[in-house]
Amino acid sequence: MADLASTCKDKLAYFRIKELKDILHQLGLPKQGKKQDLIDRVLALLSDEQGQRHHGWGRKNSFTKEAVAKIVDDIYRKMQIQSAPDLATRSHTGSDLFRPKDEVNDSFQPQPVTKVRCICDSKLLNDNMIQCEDDRCHVWQHMSCVLVPDKPTEGVGPEVPPHFYCELCRLSRADPFWVTTGNPLPPLKFMSSGVANDGTSVLQTVEKTFQLSRADRETVQRSEYDLQVWCILMNDKVQFRMQWPQYAELEVNGFAVRVVTRPGSQLLGINGRDDGPLITTCSREGTNKICLRRVDNRTFCFGVRVARRRSVPQVLTLLINLVEMIGIRCFLFLFTYLSVAFLHLTGP
Repeated sequence: MADLASTCKDKLAYFRIKELKDILHQLGLPKQGKKQDLIDRVLALLSDEQGQRHHGWGRKNSFTKEAVAKIVDDIYRKMQIQSAPDLATRSHTGSDLFRPKDEVNDSFQPQPVTKVRCICDSKLLNDNMIQCEDDRCHVWQHMSCVLVPDKPTEGVGPEVPPHFYCELCRLSRADPFWVTTGNPLPPLKFMSSGVANDGTSVLQTVEKTFQLSRADRETVQRSEYDLQVWCILMNDKVQFRMQWPQYAELEVNGFAVRVVTRPGSQLLGINGRDDGPLITTCSREGTNKICLRRVDNRTFCFGVRVARRRSVPQVLTLLINLVEMIGIRCFLFLFTYLSVAFLHLTGP
């Protein structure tokens, strides 16, 4: 049985939180805790009963060790079929490396290299990564960078969401009338610098420069394209929308740009949404300077993108295709899209 536990341990090392919770759900075990806690909970079932009592489980688990190993193996195989990054590459045995090409099992052919793109700009992998669910993206990001708890607690990490999308995929769903074609200023995390002695938020400023190539400058001069500044709240309960900080003030190359129509002190409601201001007329070929000020201690992410407009028929076709593709599971996502489309169609 030691070999069984060792084999499962190697496979579990490649599992994400999502797959680990799936296993624990099938086993009828608690799903709370960090990734290593979830792994240890599964491995305890493959050891003796002392291991189960050590983890504080009140009832004896009815699954045999072979049954637990089969559940792990089934999910592991599904991950391989779905081309989970780097799984098959790492699972090669030494003998496979010396087999003739036509003798190697197709299911163990090398998979694409893991793609890491995080707002911290680091490409390093660690034990706390989370993957974007978008089928066209699947980038990996550091949990400590992209998961922001509502109320930070010392020694307690943020809760892992059941569905995770990176900031660029969230942006792509924020407004169906815009399609990103370039990112002159990649996503930048805008963290709080604390509060004043009296407990009030302080004015915070971030200044950045971005390059606009001649090709991009010529592109945004075309009628269907524009240069847009965008901003999202990192831990927004409504994932697919833009949201600007309180008392936000934006300058591009010294020109003041209005970002919201609501009062600066007013928070965005659950049914509200902000837009991304267009800065094409303020931009120039070469180096551009952008300055964002705010009085808000929440964590945001903002950037500059080249965006192309979709027509109303294109958006309606997109919505129909999305309904057929993903069904009722993403009803809230589609509701957001439909709300935005309605606002554009019935605008002032």
